Amino acid sequence: MTWLAPLDIGLLMGLLMAWAVISFALSFNLLDFPDLTPEGSLPLGAILFAALIKTGMPLWLAIAGAMLAGATAGALTAFIHTRFRLNKFLAGILVAAISYSICLRILGTSNIGLLNSPSIFDYVAHIDDASWGWHFGTISLLSGFLIVGVSSVLWGVQTRTGLKIRVAGSNPVYAKSIGINVPLSLIIGLGLNNAMAAFAGALLAMHQGFADVSMGQGVLILVLASMTLGEHLVPERRLSFHAFVVISAVSGSILYQTLIAYAVRFGLNPVDLKLVTALLVLAVIAFRASKEEHLLSERP
Repeated sequence: MTWLAPLDIGLLMGLLMAWAVISFALSFNLLDFPDLTPEGSLPLGAILFAALIKTGMPLWLAIAGAMLAGATAGALTAFIHTRFRLNKFLAGILVAAISYSICLRILGTSNIGLLNSPSIFDYVAHIDDASWGWHFGTISLLSGFLIVGVSSVLWGVQTRTGLKIRVAGSNPVYAKSIGINVPLSLIIGLGLNNAMAAFAGALLAMHQGFADVSMGQGVLILVLASMTLGEHLVPERRLSFHAFVVISAVSGSILYQTLIAYAVRFGLNPVDLKLVTALLVLAVIAFRASKEEHLLSERP
């Protein structure tokens, strides 16, 4: 069972962080916007959720408040980029820095403990207790959330509004020519995406039993590694592009977290995790580039 324990951890953490990976993947692939805001919106969602739940706010309202804060951060990134013509990367970095300061203001201390606070995982705690050390209840609950979330995203990107947002991100010149409000579309798109990142933060805070500002450190390299792995795991030709983006994000998140869990199990020092992750991403990108060059060289 000890050799299967990393699989349990990988599934659980992969399902938790899948929301942040989906957020980044949608912005990067469908909106052509390399959004760095999740580095700030994820911890902002976690900390605001913790602060709200400590005031006695109902659980689901606290989660909604966290998601609203994440949406605001994403919308601010899009507004700064479109209104002041600031580089996409710089706009995300700027809002992530703002979010960091807001998190420190909300915290007022080193962290906020949530061990005795309400959690969505309370509903399945009895299943986990009867699962011989596994998290069957938690994994089932998170899987259910993801199925509903992924289905909603796939439906949403195919609606009239979703198509406008995608066109505004991928081809703003054409979008303007057919009367689409590009700034508003980007604000809505990045706002919704970062609401998902903030939801991941709230879930992570509930799972860990505390929230602190360091929860956002390393989020970008994590989501990039997960997205890159997923894109090589899922067969693109059998899916529509938007389905490929979302499904590969979820699959990559689970695969990445499982690989990391097994790597730690086999003796990898946690201090080296970011280094190993960066090298993994670089290796996958280099492999893809060499494969594309080989295919091009074979063409007549």
